[in-house]
Amino acid sequence: MKVEEVMSENLIIGYVPGTVRDALAILAKNNVSGMPILKKDTKVVVGILTRTDIFRNPEEDQIALIMSEDYQYVEKEKDVKYAAKLLYEHRIHGLPVINNRKNLIGIISPTDILRSVHKNITENIEKHFTNLVVPIYQDTPINIVMEIISVTHEHALPVLNDERKLIGIVTDGDLFKLTHIRESVSQTNLGMGGDEDAWTWEGIRDTVRLHYSTSEVSLPQVAVKEVMITDVKKAYTNTPVNDIADIMLNNNISHIPVVDSNDRLIGMATDIDLMACMF
Repeated sequence: MKVEEVMSENLIIGYVPGTVRDALAILAKNNVSGMPILKKDTKVVVGILTRTDIFRNPEEDQIALIMSEDYQYVEKEKDVKYAAKLLYEHRIHGLPVINNRKNLIGIISPTDILRSVHKNITENIEKHFTNLVVPIYQDTPINIVMEIISVTHEHALPVLNDERKLIGIVTDGDLFKLTHIRESVSQTNLGMGGDEDAWTWEGIRDTVRLHYSTSEVSLPQVAVKEVMITDVKKAYTNTPVNDIADIMLNNNISHIPVVDSNDRLIGMATDIDLMACMF
């Protein structure tokens, strides 16, 4: 199967010259973590911008100064397995797809690949999850949780109780729903745009995280167990990969904790990890 058969043609892009505020609005409104950057009035890709680039350069205003000019891409004629290998090896969530004139024609992500081929995977998750996970304790104050999220650039943290069992998960989106943050951000020049009411809190997290990183934002003094998600989608080492892919696709999530028979956390399965089953 070729890349062009499964790629998305719904292009979310930025341009240079352009400002970081412009980029934040695009990323947030479309709820994506990164996008290709084109030279204005062309279809030529000149770089990739991710929210990590923005968070690492919170004082910079111009896209051209923080985007990555050394980026991965894939030609439309390549096999999907090749794209999966690039996504897995470089730990990225999207590849620009170009034609023979080097013009951008699409984007391919782990979701695009899983949607097309996951039913053909017969393996269990046992060899395809990561131990690089950041668990937190149930009584951790949420201001500390936000700091952990900002430092690690993780978006989903498993929550453990006194018995070290998985009892919940918290995401940056959960924290950004809190009233104190909404009021603080809406009063700044980072604002959420004229159509902010149409934006979900999941979608505007880029703006909020940048504001939190550069400003004093008030958070309620409560433990994470008060705001975490308790209905956690989880997997075991013998869970089939295609079942995990179904859960991810049906719930629009990219991370699923892997636990043992006693609900003790042993790792995290991500959509990027599942790419290793493709090649």
